[in-house]
Amino acid sequence: MIVNHFKAKKLFKSNKKRAFSDIFNKEALDFYVVTFKDLRRTINVKISLKYIFILWALFILNLILYSFFIYRLVLYYASNTTASYNVFSFLYSNISLVSIIEIFGFLFIGTFALIEYKLLQSLKTHREKLIQILSQIQIPNLDSQANEIKNLKMPNSLLLPIIMVFFFFIPLLGIVSLIISFYVVYKSHNTLKELENLEDKAFSLLGIKLQREKTQKKNFVLYFIVILITIGFFMLYLIFEAIKEFNHHVEEDYRLLESIDF
Repeated sequence: MIVNHFKAKKLFKSNKKRAFSDIFNKEALDFYVVTFKDLRRTINVKISLKYIFILWALFILNLILYSFFIYRLVLYYASNTTASYNVFSFLYSNISLVSIIEIFGFLFIGTFALIEYKLLQSLKTHREKLIQILSQIQIPNLDSQANEIKNLKMPNSLLLPIIMVFFFFIPLLGIVSLIISFYVVYKSHNTLKELENLEDKAFSLLGIKLQREKTQKKNFVLYFIVILITIGFFMLYLIFEAIKEFNHHVEEDYRLLESIDF
């Protein structure tokens, strides 16, 4: 696509449709609109909150199972005063309960890892679609803006959830799993804010002023303290907020792109 750079300067002074008509020929303009609509359709894909509800249901079920396990353990020691009884004999006699707890524990952490994977992967997809549309438009300084988006560092969407699951089942190292899950939420928030700022800069070069509801900055130091106080339970709320935050960003992008009139 060839753009007249002299006429392109007019774009910075006007948002009118005529400015686009002066710069692009009809075929190029039609291609741009189609690509833009393709991006709009793509970024409208949100992360379903059903995963969060499944996570909470598994959490409650695990609490019930662990409570019943402790109740059985207390009864076991209360009814046996001889030294021959120990924790191993108790586990052996309650192998079915222990197995059920292990299965639902794995389902819980697996669901948590899946949610964090979807969050990171959705951020990557969002970035790729932005790069795709910007690369089709030859306007001064827009290439450099697209490169900034391309160079935006993203956490590994697959490796981090796998490591989180691995450390969850290692005695005394569960805190590592908690820290990794917290880092994923922290990194996704910061990446989303950076991406949001780069979006605004890129589309301002097209003469489009985006009026969006900005992603609010969060105090993650305070959040981490609360997580430690609540023994990690606060992460259930934090991951829910991260999904809502991403979905809101997607909705805002879709609303803004839909309102642009070519």
